[in-house]
Amino acid sequence: MSLSPPGPNMQASWEALADGLQVQRLALHLPQLREQISKPLRGVALFAHTSPSALTARPAALADPAANAVIDQASLKHWLRLPAEFGTAGTGTTPLAASADQVAALLVEALTDPAVRAAVASVCTASAWWVGAFAAIRHLGVHHASLQPVDPTIALETLQSATSIVALGTAQRILAEQLRTGAADEAVHMAYCRAVTESIVVESRLPEVLEKLGELRLVDLVSTSIPWRGRFTKYAGGTGAGQVE
Repeated sequence: MSLSPPGPNMQASWEALADGLQVQRLALHLPQLREQISKPLRGVALFAHTSPSALTARPAALADPAANAVIDQASLKHWLRLPAEFGTAGTGTTPLAASADQVAALLVEALTDPAVRAAVASVCTASAWWVGAFAAIRHLGVHHASLQPVDPTIALETLQSATSIVALGTAQRILAEQLRTGAADEAVHMAYCRAVTESIVVESRLPEVLEKLGELRLVDLVSTSIPWRGRFTKYAGGTGAGQVE
């Protein structure tokens, strides 16, 4: 089985736009996020099962310069930098971590380059933080389609599914960039093929996950993280995804 990632094109521009939008949204809503961490609201169903501080637990730092270079090459430096800067210290492991770790384990199994292995594992771990950060302020957002106040009730299992999807898509970006630069060995090809295969499987249930997520920021984070037919529908149709902010 031989698959190659798409070359630079409009999709790449939309991917960069999606990255910028996630960073912008985090910056705009840092005060609300910090408030939720220090004084979580009562009556929000999600917080009965986990706390905002647990959802935003700071991931372990990546100290390997070679792995950091791999991540930077894929334009994902922000993906690790912001969790390291704004993650909550001393709160243990996020309940979303296991979902991210399962994706990482699936993909790094075939990898032989330690830098690429560490890079894939780290972006998967960071994916749990990004989902958790937007989940912590989810009840303050609006529904992605109606723009009406969102139902505050959401199952932890839905966020775990979202984490798996985001981790898979972000790890695939690392592998795709290795293939584009010609630095990849056969193991990277195999891992990339595995990621693509998993993405195809995920696509069948993605609309259901997005509907369960409901809230605009989370829906955009998940729907733009992984290649699928509806990934950049808003951008292609000229809809301003950031109009609410």
